[in-house]
Amino acid sequence: MVRCPGQDQRLWKPEDIFDVRCPNCKHEIEFWKDEPYRECRNCKKIIRNPRLDIGCAEWCKYSKECLPGELIDK
Repeated sequence: MVRCPGQDQRLWKPEDIFDVRCPNCKHEIEFWKDEPYRECRNCKKIIRNPRLDIGCAEWCKYSKECLPGELIDK
């Protein structure tokens, strides 16, 4: 199966997975670069990924098939 190079996790760098502090309770939340949001395990608030990287959606003709519409219909 051919994978999209932008979404193929085998090509990711270590910095593409990172921790941020919940702005509500300061609990650490692990994000992957392509996750739009996560729920904080501590306070249950939905936290947006501050470093969301879907740059390929700007030029890829398959982006509407690959990514949720809420991410590319901005």
